Amino acid sequence: MFGKYLAVTNIVGSGLLLVAGDVVTQQYEKAMHKKRFDFNRSGRMFVTGLVVGPVQHAFYSRLDRLLPDSKRVTAVKKIFFDQMFMSPTYIFLFFYVSSLLEGNTIKESNAEIREKFLYTWMLDCMIWPCVQYLNFRFLNPRHRVIFINVTNCMYIVLLSYIKHDMGAKNHNQTKINEKSD
Repeated sequence: MFGKYLAVTNIVGSGLLLVAGDVVTQQYEKAMHKKRFDFNRSGRMFVTGLVVGPVQHAFYSRLDRLLPDSKRVTAVKKIFFDQMFMSPTYIFLFFYVSSLLEGNTIKESNAEIREKFLYTWMLDCMIWPCVQYLNFRFLNPRHRVIFINVTNCMYIVLLSYIKHDMGAKNHNQTKINEKSD
């Protein structure tokens, strides 16, 4: 599972963990806003994870080949590359793919990214460097993407909220503001 089929494990794991994070978010939305569970939304999250998974797998595999040891200075370098390259790529793909799967146009998808990217990346910068330090410093490279995906499951709760609930509030506020003009 973590050897011969590592790429498949990482990719499918990414999809499943995006679903798990979304399920938690939908349970919150159900309790707070009386929303019904949206199975299609979770399906779109799964597909988004299948798109992001190969990118993560390739990035972390290459990063470990370029910076193979687990010394502190190497861990810090890996964190830098992760935050400057993988994090923005992940956020972009997450919003773009899920937006297109929702049936939004490219223009609408671009607008969502403009609206949510910076806020999400700043949140990402507060969470991931500490997590990645543990990952890069102490874990076997074969377990990196799995560790990231499990931690990401908790992070996806936030991303799913930003994507669906926060977006709905901002969209509704925009409609209210347009009506009052």
